[in-house]
Amino acid sequence: MGPQATTLVLAAPAENNELTGLVGVEMGELSRDIADDGVAGATPEQLPRMLEVVEYAHSKGHDVSFVVIDQVQPRFTLYRDIANQLQEQVGGTVIVLGPNSVGSSSPDFSRVVQEQATDGLTLTDPAGAARQMIDTMTGPNVDWTIVGVLLVLIVAIGAVLARLRRIRTRKNLAAGPLGPVQPAGTTSDEPSSRHRESSLSGR
Repeated sequence: MGPQATTLVLAAPAENNELTGLVGVEMGELSRDIADDGVAGATPEQLPRMLEVVEYAHSKGHDVSFVVIDQVQPRFTLYRDIANQLQEQVGGTVIVLGPNSVGSSSPDFSRVVQEQATDGLTLTDPAGAARQMIDTMTGPNVDWTIVGVLLVLIVAIGAVLARLRRIRTRKNLAAGPLGPVQPAGTTSDEPSSRHRESSLSGR
């Protein structure tokens, strides 16, 4: 009996949803605290004001949860990673306030708006920073989709006008400064010819 072909089946790696490198953060505890009152990680002194911001966001029609982290994470991207993972579990908008950076995840606000809301925050005052972010995100913002559409229309209109201008220029050049250029031997010379013939016959 000859050798038989064998098939090697490799098991797919197990999916790992655990964030690596977190310092002083327990994701399960954060998720449970958010489910309780919309705030996780806040100290007893911070909690009342943070809850006020949660209610303030609700009054504006948005479900927003806040996480306060008191230890600096080794990578600033971890703050957004924490927000993304919690948002998948609890829904709504999740904002993570760290001592040196902010992360957020939201189905209601664009990434541009979320990033704009992080400018000029005083992170030593989590409740004040949270309130400022809500005011920025829910306030009047530039609709970049509309801006993009308008820019496309402006470019298209400009291209059409430029095309029409080139066509008009070509027509003007073909006509010349004194009107259309006539080929030699046209009727413009006929009166002179008749005049010469009349002069000769009169002689």
